[in-house]
Amino acid sequence: MCLKRRWKLFPVIGCKITLLTVLVFTRAFPAYGEIRGDFNGDGFSDLAIGVPFEDITAGTATVTDAGAVNVLYGSLAGLQASSPDDQFWYQGDSGVQDSAERIDRFGYSLGTGDFNGDGCDDLAIGVPFENITVGTTTVNNAGAVQVLYGSSVTGLQTTSPDDQFWCQNCPGVRDIPETEDYFGWALSVGDFNGDGYDDLAIGVPAEDRAGAVQVLYGSSAGLQTTLTDDQFWHQDSGGIKEARETQDNFGRYLSVGDFNNDGYDDLAIGVPDEDIVVGTRNVHNAGAVQILYGSTHGLQANGVDVPDDQLWYQGYSGVQDTPEAGDYFGSNLSAGDFNNDGYDDLAIGVYREVSITGTNNEGAVQVLYGSLDGLQANGVGAPDDQFWQQGGDVHDHAEEKDNFGLPLASGDFNNDGYDDLAVGVSDEDIIEDEAGHLNDEGAVTVLYGSSDGLQADGVNGPDDQFWHQNSPGMRSFAEIKDCFGSSLGVGDYNGDGSDDLAIGIFKEDARARSLFDAGAVAVLYGSSTAGLQVSAPDDQLWGQNSPGVLDEAEDGDHFGMALAETHEDGDLPQ
Repeated sequence: MCLKRRWKLFPVIGCKITLLTVLVFTRAFPAYGEIRGDFNGDGFSDLAIGVPFEDITAGTATVTDAGAVNVLYGSLAGLQASSPDDQFWYQGDSGVQDSAERIDRFGYSLGTGDFNGDGCDDLAIGVPFENITVGTTTVNNAGAVQVLYGSSVTGLQTTSPDDQFWCQNCPGVRDIPETEDYFGWALSVGDFNGDGYDDLAIGVPAEDRAGAVQVLYGSSAGLQTTLTDDQFWHQDSGGIKEARETQDNFGRYLSVGDFNNDGYDDLAIGVPDEDIVVGTRNVHNAGAVQILYGSTHGLQANGVDVPDDQLWYQGYSGVQDTPEAGDYFGSNLSAGDFNNDGYDDLAIGVYREVSITGTNNEGAVQVLYGSLDGLQANGVGAPDDQFWQQGGDVHDHAEEKDNFGLPLASGDFNNDGYDDLAVGVSDEDIIEDEAGHLNDEGAVTVLYGSSDGLQADGVNGPDDQFWHQNSPGMRSFAEIKDCFGSSLGVGDYNGDGSDDLAIGIFKEDARARSLFDAGAVAVLYGSSTAGLQVSAPDDQLWGQNSPGVLDEAEDGDHFGMALAETHEDGDLPQ
């Protein structure tokens, strides 16, 4: 039998006892002490790794870029590939529905949650380039999502319950497949109606060239569209603030948290290409974030008995900085409780933000703190919002096209009850080549939580950290365009109570076989004394040439391009 989730109790705040993530309240980013991504219910987090450019052999044919997912299971010793054995999943194999097809990119995005409430987490797999057949017509790149259900016997499996294949042509799913919708581009998981079953939010960022989000609700039978009807959200939906515009990319990024601590998860939706009107000017691609609050009826935007939906952008209602063309505010999201007050907070990537020194496209992260009324930026009932960039108290300094803030992931790496924030800086320059060129090796910055929220001065919490492949004790070493930090995943892989950080390096070369861009994943283990560290336990470097890992590394596989919470976000065709 699968293990049930743990309780999370917060201190009494203003005579109001706050209770979050009891058995019936599960989240995409679990609360302190809760196990995330545990497919076999043994109490250790497991790691799903997207390999969306994997070539699959079907008979005598090689199917280019069909895509696959590797799964490593956790243990007392951390992630391993022998007991339980690792898994290698792709379409048409071992009962997985559909068949491998050219440029499907199965595994492009990933999401974990317990959709049928059996205590074992399940895996949603985005296949946004999937072609869908409608009658006699093939709809190219309409997109799909596949779901593998967990079990205490084998972990992920495809028979009991059966796996699922979801698309906009499936019975009960709203809307219809259209060319280049990219259904499944982004995934996020939470319990939006508080019934104890996790629900799945699916980004469809090119829907009608403006974007949409589809929501499937969980049940004892898993995801379904009948007992609780599915939802189809866009910026022309009733009650939604703003209006649908071409190439807004509504739904390109998603995150889930309980921002008002009412026991219903809420959904943050990135709209990174949103144009913002400032006076008489239209600021192109400044970006925005839309918030839908959960309720007994699921996500809603009418403000009845729960907060009304919100539209956040720079310069609005206390949010620091001003909208600028090409900032892309909302270009990654991560929810966590950084000040441990019981209300989840939201970190927002602004990966093309100009630095305070004038450096172009250095990137930034803004943080909105949760409160009884939901997210706020005026310091009423919660800390004021924050604006983070490299430099000052934050290690390293701003450099052109670093992409600080793409991606983001939250977890409690030092087990102190405050969530911490890992910030990908995937184009960070670490070394110079012989010609003096700097070459996008990549890095990850970690900001630690405290009673005042995220901090980097080491006064009210641990000092921030700056990790890269040339950091002392790290396995491997920095190489040109490795893109260390291009994706991030968080889980407690060794069950010691401190979250650990998986870091995608999707362009890592497999040097033993001279393979280019095969990809790898580095793992840093958390500790209560030092947070993330590389000695006890030792860090790990995983690839398809690692002992025991199924399949083998190949040129351009991009192993690690997607992890359980984030994926390297390629250009969305317009």
